[in-house]
Amino acid sequence: PGIALRGKGQYQMISGDLRTAREQAGRILDLAQELDDPGVLIEAHHLGWSALTFTGDFGAARRHAETGIALYDRERDHSLTYVYSGHDPGVCCRSFGSLALWQLGYPNEALANCRDGERLARDLAHPFSVTIALWAAGMLHLLRRETNATLETGEAMIAHCSEKGFPPFIPMGRIFHGGALAEQGELTTGIAELAEGIAGVRASGTEYTLPLFFAWLAELCAKGGRIEEGLAALEQGRAMSEKIEDRFSLPEFDRIEGELLLVRSARNQADAQACFERSMQLARARDAKCL
Repeated sequence: PGIALRGKGQYQMISGDLRTAREQAGRILDLAQELDDPGVLIEAHHLGWSALTFTGDFGAARRHAETGIALYDRERDHSLTYVYSGHDPGVCCRSFGSLALWQLGYPNEALANCRDGERLARDLAHPFSVTIALWAAGMLHLLRRETNATLETGEAMIAHCSEKGFPPFIPMGRIFHGGALAEQGELTTGIAELAEGIAGVRASGTEYTLPLFFAWLAELCAKGGRIEEGLAALEQGRAMSEKIEDRFSLPEFDRIEGELLLVRSARNQADAQACFERSMQLARARDAKCL
């Protein structure tokens, strides 16, 4: 039953039903404690850290990830990769844990965790675990505003996924690569590649984690003076966030709306101020200190 429930939770998370995936993590955790099965226990926390990071429960996601790090034994638990989710839980808890740590205001600890996850994935020489580690690195570099590292991670992800046969993840690499190009001033080319990457991820059948990238797209449109395009990206991101209950980047929609209003006209200061205040309120409500 643990394997079946874990698989169902993974499907619900990736397909966009984050609320049900979060509830499923609690059910599996109860079952694991009844069974006294360390593998099921790690995988219960696995679903917890991966779902709760994006429902915006950052403190709980951090606790799940730290428990995963404490429980994980490489020799014993790498085999879970081939039973449950197809990637190593020791890599994943470090990767997702880094994103929760960043949100909670620990950017340096987040980077250390992320790098630990990348090293473990490459030591294990498990291609899909490397993919997960690269994805998390791209996310974290984006959040930390490390444009060169985001660009390099996007290139590495495209090359790795092309070589190893993970075509659904190539668009994610294009998101990082295109957005970073735009940050470096190649706005037209970069925004186009970022938008194509978003469309490619959606075409693979998932919207998981995409609201953050719509916010990034809107922010880049603001830098290029493309106000209506930016507002449309925000509208898409907000609607998707509401539909799948993704709260990872919720405060960013109000912040970037304020930026777009100011680019449109200096007379919009009062409305922009209201946007910035809403953004701060949303971030504080989830203890998202970096936001």
